Amino acid sequence: MSATPTAVRRARLADLTEYLVDDRVGVVGAVEESPRAAGAPDFFHFVARAANTATFSALPNFANAGGAAMVREDAVAKAIGEAVERYCSAIFDVERLPLATAEDAPFDCVDPAEFALHTDAEYDDPGFPWARFRTDTPVRWVPATDLATGGIRHVPAAMVYVPYTYYLDSGDRAIVQPISTGLACHSSPAEAARSAICETVERDAFTITWQARLAARQILVETLSDANYDAVHRFERTGSTVTLLDITTDFAVPTVLALLHSAAPGAPALVVAAAAEPDPELAVRKSLEELAHTRRYSQQIKDGLPRLARLPGYTNVVDQVSHLNFWADHANAELAQFAVASPERVAFDDLPSIATGAPDHDVAALVDRISRAGHQVLIADVTTSDVRDLGLTVVRAIVPGSHPLYMGHTGRARGGRRLWEVPQRLGHRGLSREIGDNPLPHPYP
Repeated sequence: MSATPTAVRRARLADLTEYLVDDRVGVVGAVEESPRAAGAPDFFHFVARAANTATFSALPNFANAGGAAMVREDAVAKAIGEAVERYCSAIFDVERLPLATAEDAPFDCVDPAEFALHTDAEYDDPGFPWARFRTDTPVRWVPATDLATGGIRHVPAAMVYVPYTYYLDSGDRAIVQPISTGLACHSSPAEAARSAICETVERDAFTITWQARLAARQILVETLSDANYDAVHRFERTGSTVTLLDITTDFAVPTVLALLHSAAPGAPALVVAAAAEPDPELAVRKSLEELAHTRRYSQQIKDGLPRLARLPGYTNVVDQVSHLNFWADHANAELAQFAVASPERVAFDDLPSIATGAPDHDVAALVDRISRAGHQVLIADVTTSDVRDLGLTVVRAIVPGSHPLYMGHTGRARGGRRLWEVPQRLGHRGLSREIGDNPLPHPYP
């Protein structure tokens, strides 16, 4: 029996910890366990702090990282892996990134129209922060490998590096919110690509599910494997309820949305998390462990911040903290009832798997499924030399046309075609460009 991807990552990072972690010169400055709070589900939580890249490069990175898992070593591996991602993705030389329009670039570029961005009405708003991305819009570009053909196609640097600062004086246009969707660190290029692609699929599925107000079929928790049912039971012992939804889209990659409801006044009312994996067993496991990670953050927000006022257009829901704060409020809990409205149930064993048992074959299966849905899968390698020397790889997956999870309710992506076509292909008829999408903020997994 082969080791799971989590076990492989755990073992590899355990071997490298002494080289990665150092409070003075480490890629990761610190890794610490966060004690489980009284009454919290029984999961291990670790936090990590990546090295400050501003000390030797142009930009400071997002330094804080974390992870939760049922096994202590898995939580450590998640925290360290995320810290390494945030280190590598912030290191680049903007002067070496060519500035050009797609129509004038001397290299192959992804057509700007392929990306799911924003609507004309949004762009016409004088206060809207992002410029239209067209073939005549100058941006900086990064080469990425098309995994279906092996060819090189260029994508905007702002969709690869995070954080990314637009150097407007140089002519670079601010076209998109730089976020981390599709960023992954792992022990080999194939494993990193698999993780990165799966996160892109997960974010697309969740965003479409929420913005289209889809009621997905529920996975019967009593049919889960013993290990995954144990994870559910850890939440249930705290008085909360776990609901698992099958939110697999036309990409046909197993994708699971986990929802945690609590009626206790002191607990967050709603927490969500999602995961996609070739193996649905791992998709369930990852969604539940991510649920524990997000629940902890939501609890901190509920304990430490006042509840948000419900403003017209939810203009005060602007970042991850405010999204989580909104759904921690029991006064808002009924607004998410659409998500669990479907009477359809499915046993876990009826969920199809596309896992092959080998990372490179898994990547091929993912690319095949996404290609059949009419989309490309591009991979940009952002591994720094020091991290590569340790045998790790950090990549960014880009699937043009898929929906990332932008922060800020008013800045959510409503352009492109997937939001308006995929729900109909899944049998939903209540969404159109004229009607608009869900007017409620994302819970933000």
